[in-house]
Amino acid sequence: MKPVGYSPVNRFDPEALFRPKTVVLSGGATALGARLRETLASAPFEGGIAETIGKTPSIDLALIADPPERVPAILARLSGKLRGAAIVYSDPPGLRAAAIAARVRVIGPHSFGLAVPGLGLNALLAHIAPKPGRVALLGQSPALARAVIDWAEPNGIGFSHIVGIGGNADIGFGRVLDHLARDPGTGPILLEIAGLRDPRLFLSAARAAARLRPIVALAPGARLADPSFTALAAFEAALARAGVLLTTSLGEFFAAAETLTRARPARGDRLAILGNSRGGCLLAADAALAAGVALATLAPETRRVLGMMIGAEPAPDAPIALPGAPGTKLADIAAMLAAAPEVGGVLVIHAPSGPADDAAIAGLIACAGAIKAPLLAAIPGETTGTAQRLRLAEAGVAAFATPEDAVSGFADLLRHRRIRAAARELPQSAVLDMAPDRESVAAVLASARAEDRATLTQAEAFAVLRAYGIEVLDSRIAATQDEVAEAAAAIGFPVVVKLSHPDLATARPEGSVALDLPDAASARAAAGMITARLRSRGEWPEDANFLVQRQIRRARELRIRVAEHIIVGPTIGFGPGGGDLGEVGRLAVDLPPLNLALANALVERAGAASILRLARGLGEAHRGAVEATLVRVSQLIVDWPDIAALDIDPLFATEHGASAASARITLRPAGERRAELVIAPYPAELAEAVELRGKRFLIRPIRPEDAEAHHRLFERLTPADVRFRFFSAVRALTPEQVVRMTEVDYGREIALIGVDQATGETAGVARLVRSDTDGTEGEFAVLVENAAKGVGLGSALMHRLIVWARREGVAEIVGQVLAANTPMLAFVRKLGFAVRRLPGEDDVVEVRLPLA
Repeated sequence: MKPVGYSPVNRFDPEALFRPKTVVLSGGATALGARLRETLASAPFEGGIAETIGKTPSIDLALIADPPERVPAILARLSGKLRGAAIVYSDPPGLRAAAIAARVRVIGPHSFGLAVPGLGLNALLAHIAPKPGRVALLGQSPALARAVIDWAEPNGIGFSHIVGIGGNADIGFGRVLDHLARDPGTGPILLEIAGLRDPRLFLSAARAAARLRPIVALAPGARLADPSFTALAAFEAALARAGVLLTTSLGEFFAAAETLTRARPARGDRLAILGNSRGGCLLAADAALAAGVALATLAPETRRVLGMMIGAEPAPDAPIALPGAPGTKLADIAAMLAAAPEVGGVLVIHAPSGPADDAAIAGLIACAGAIKAPLLAAIPGETTGTAQRLRLAEAGVAAFATPEDAVSGFADLLRHRRIRAAARELPQSAVLDMAPDRESVAAVLASARAEDRATLTQAEAFAVLRAYGIEVLDSRIAATQDEVAEAAAAIGFPVVVKLSHPDLATARPEGSVALDLPDAASARAAAGMITARLRSRGEWPEDANFLVQRQIRRARELRIRVAEHIIVGPTIGFGPGGGDLGEVGRLAVDLPPLNLALANALVERAGAASILRLARGLGEAHRGAVEATLVRVSQLIVDWPDIAALDIDPLFATEHGASAASARITLRPAGERRAELVIAPYPAELAEAVELRGKRFLIRPIRPEDAEAHHRLFERLTPADVRFRFFSAVRALTPEQVVRMTEVDYGREIALIGVDQATGETAGVARLVRSDTDGTEGEFAVLVENAAKGVGLGSALMHRLIVWARREGVAEIVGQVLAANTPMLAFVRKLGFAVRRLPGEDDVVEVRLPLA
């Protein structure tokens, strides 16, 4: 079978778009067309460039510079001829509908073009031609793209591709990222994102690409759109779960690009600093401490070796300043530090000093290529420093103008390391170590719906939390002062008495809480005082009750907040509690589903060292209990899409555990559906043990840890199996191919493997990838090794693949098969696939299975 992603003639072929051989310029008579013609002619593109659609039988790339009203007619003329896509530079209304009607793919509207510098192709609306290199740039703003190209020129950065996504009507970030992730000539990817048509598809593609390439994103206007920063935090969390590093300024964008383009990944989280400037080293150390970057604490053995190199043992955790260090001395010490296991990265500060600079820079270049830890260089100054930084940059060394910028670069490496780890986490649909009482939750929600209430009472909210194993403070609802006294006595003292009413979910009147009540009489009196106070101000709600709770002394007040983000759906915020309900800027944010590893990272980002630490009168909060509560809240949100918002504030955390003291739960309007989670959980429920003709297999979705077994499966394939699956004599799978096959996004793709229970080895795999448009078409591939053929494993895998496709809304499954692969053709016919020849393809047939 053809690898998933293959497209024959007359179907969209990404290779034709991104490595075109035939280009047609339409609208050459317009001012824009004339400009594009001049730009194309100035580049050394060796392919054919024509300006007549009718005389070109097969077109890889069409550049449409025509006026907006003529674009639909041009697209219709391209129908049946366009193998790649058309780039639309204008802004015609209804572009997506016109492209669908013509059965062609488009980039635009309002695209700033495409460049593939390695091919000499430049169809950009830019003032300078980008140089060839390994960086890819995808964006929507022409002005920002020109700024990036202008920045890259003097910084020695070249591009594999530049793609102007424009208005994202059809081919957007998702499809382009899919291609770039597989392109061997592409390294780091830079994204400028103004808006997304399909956030779930984008994040799925970004997650797949970020496993193979560093990705840095810039989101202009993210703060302006939401001054509370919650939208920005939610978007940053979504990108982080996809493995993408988000920046919020052009300076950060350039700096992160500089670092991730040239520096090796961080080996650890501690930075060693050395240089020929004492002041520069101290500035770097100050910057590191301010940024939360830990300085490396050198082991005694490392210090002894350094002592022999520099004449005296350095302090264990201070920068190593060597004023006047000659020649390659700094590089030699940097190489030694990079070899120390306690060092995660090395920052070398070299202040220009004169004739010895050439040797020093050459030494740093040699050092960077020989060590495994990241090496960053800070070369201050402009007159001499600029030339030295450019020399380092051209040699692939991350060089910065100030020590502070270099420290920020290392911090970017650490952030990237953390988000890559988060992106590899695959929480299951169910991650709790206990079975939640879903019947109780269903009854609570049904009661609220029956009474046409969107807000749960406090008692109902507590019942929902308890059903998921979330500890709640011992509480009673009381209607009268006498009942308050009885409830207080039953709970035990001291107690808290609060006004309770569903309308108080977003605001609590001043003076509606009484604390430190030592006995029943004081509890009764407090209830009377609250009633009198609020009635006198006209703030007593009808049908109000009292909530009586045991008071916890000496506890940390925390907050868990579930909210809805317009792009990424449900979010989980965590941070300090006890403040104003609208004060959400201090909360760290992530997305469901969470597992304990992701909850741990969320607590860390929220400032675990400060909000959970041991303090006067307070024991250190039980971090494990807090993280378990976050996981349980996440599971609750995954299981019950009816819940639109949830706020636990305060969550009291002590050294013994964590308990909710107040909870607010709001439901969606009846009939409103929640969007699908943008982070699809690992579908563990699809795992199934089967026995096939005496052999036992475990069929389950693939996971990243299956990479080695996938390698071994390929090695056991016969040459015929390889040719039928990959359409060529592939000798070995590259590491990138294995990553792509074993790390999938279950929102748009599934790979089911059959594991031989006797050997533990992967014996077969069936894969389905949904299309990047509306997801109603899926492309499949299936493979079974010789030793497992003839027992029905392929059928078992495909039947389950088809069930999954139907459940996910796939309307048709399609694939391509070599005409000579008669066993496969017989197999798919038995499954119900229709087989047809493809025009112009004598050796390939297309197979289709409608799932209506």
